[in-house]
Amino acid sequence: MRRLLAVIGVVVAAAFLVGLASQAKAKEARYVGAESCSRCHKKDKDGSQYKIWQGTKHAKAYETLGTAKAKEAAKKVGVTSDPQKSEACLVCHTTGYGQPESAFEHKFEVKDGVQCEACHGAGSLYKSRKTMKKIREELGPNKKGKSATAEKTGFVLPNEKTCQVCHSQEVKHNGKTYKNPEYKPFDFKKFYDKIKHPIPS
Repeated sequence: MRRLLAVIGVVVAAAFLVGLASQAKAKEARYVGAESCSRCHKKDKDGSQYKIWQGTKHAKAYETLGTAKAKEAAKKVGVTSDPQKSEACLVCHTTGYGQPESAFEHKFEVKDGVQCEACHGAGSLYKSRKTMKKIREELGPNKKGKSATAEKTGFVLPNEKTCQVCHSQEVKHNGKTYKNPEYKPFDFKKFYDKIKHPIPS
């Protein structure tokens, strides 16, 4: 009996350590940038997700901060410095803001604004076609299933809460709270329709 309990204990401990290793690995994921995602998400037959993203306000989010309108909006919430250099603005107008330099691959461009990985998670561990295919199979045709591969690699299937990290009246980051000067009541369906980029069945 003791031997059986010892074996069970070892198995449980091993499973726990594997789980921790998976979580740690997902945390090690680096941001690769929208250009890397475009390799598989550019063609019409695959859904043209990259092209759709390029036509959204997300793709111009950083660029927008350089406009006179953005500077006026920033002043409303007490930002008197350049919005393109202010944490209060960059936290939602860029991707991966606040992460160490080591969290970004060399091709990543901050100027690309709110990129794929702002919603789907840093992509270095899931960016391969093989991994993405496995995730799609695990999620199922209506994307309602669970994917162990997604969890292990850090791939996120966004939902309303994902969007409301930034689409809210106040944004919290590093223990600070920033007001959103351009906040509009958030209607998930209406907003999602502006950015949706489904993968064809």
